[in-house]
Amino acid sequence: MTEYSDQRYLHAKRTVDDRALNRGVLDALQASLGEFEGRPLRVLELGAGVGTMLSRLGDWGILDRTDYLLLDRDATSLHSAREHLEAWATAKGRAGDVLTLTKGALDARARFVAEEAFSFMAAPDQQRCFDLVVANAVLDLMDLEPVLRAIWRVLAPGGRFWFSINFDADTIFEPELPLDEHVMRLYHKSMDDRVRDGRPAGHSKTGRRLLTAIGATGGELRAAGSSDWVVFPRAGRYLGDEAYFLRHIVHTIDVALTGHPELDAAEFSAWVGQRFAQIERGELCYIAHQLDVFGVVPTDGR
Repeated sequence: MTEYSDQRYLHAKRTVDDRALNRGVLDALQASLGEFEGRPLRVLELGAGVGTMLSRLGDWGILDRTDYLLLDRDATSLHSAREHLEAWATAKGRAGDVLTLTKGALDARARFVAEEAFSFMAAPDQQRCFDLVVANAVLDLMDLEPVLRAIWRVLAPGGRFWFSINFDADTIFEPELPLDEHVMRLYHKSMDDRVRDGRPAGHSKTGRRLLTAIGATGGELRAAGSSDWVVFPRAGRYLGDEAYFLRHIVHTIDVALTGHPELDAAEFSAWVGQRFAQIERGELCYIAHQLDVFGVVPTDGR
């Protein structure tokens, strides 16, 4: 029986994210960072998880000198992030919650903060402190317009934002099963109805909503593009740990919808079982439609 772990899932999806991230949007971000040369770039990553975004941006040559704050409400994930980064790079030293890392052109001071994002960003000493805010596969789990306004406040005037892997209302499994359309409709609605800490926690159409919400809340959209997850077997085998990634996705749908009054329990249980069996046989293909965006906040600090 599979044991499910958020940390294993986050590591397993690195190869999926690597393929999905929109390089045109990322190129636009990278080109804009030249304006910050001469001092370390101050980066805040929301929902930093197990630290794979920092190592990715280092490996891809996007960052060099940086003060990088990894923020996540889950202390277990941040512990995994520290272990991941220490294994990935040369750790020059540790002082309190700050880890100094070097690898290639990257010279980073990484800080790990376990705190809820809204609470962290509301603190007076965090206002106008960051040059770049990164959020990967996390804004579709949050109340969009309030979190955007909070992000604008922690960014320095003229600061950048890069929001990647924002889900946008389409989940596809192949081969198709008769129950797919019904299951996906209910699953997407569960995203729309989700509440955490007394506030809405995401939406199934976050990707497209970002295109207008950024401007409506005071940001400036500079680039946008698709970043679809596409997972498929090669000669009956999945890359890396992507079979686990798929099992975790199916498990998440199972947890969200088991006992739903609009689903026949036996039919849904059979659907879940068929999907797990297809993964084991190396047959299941999966697509999730998502969007990446990049932009700036006004220099007047609105």
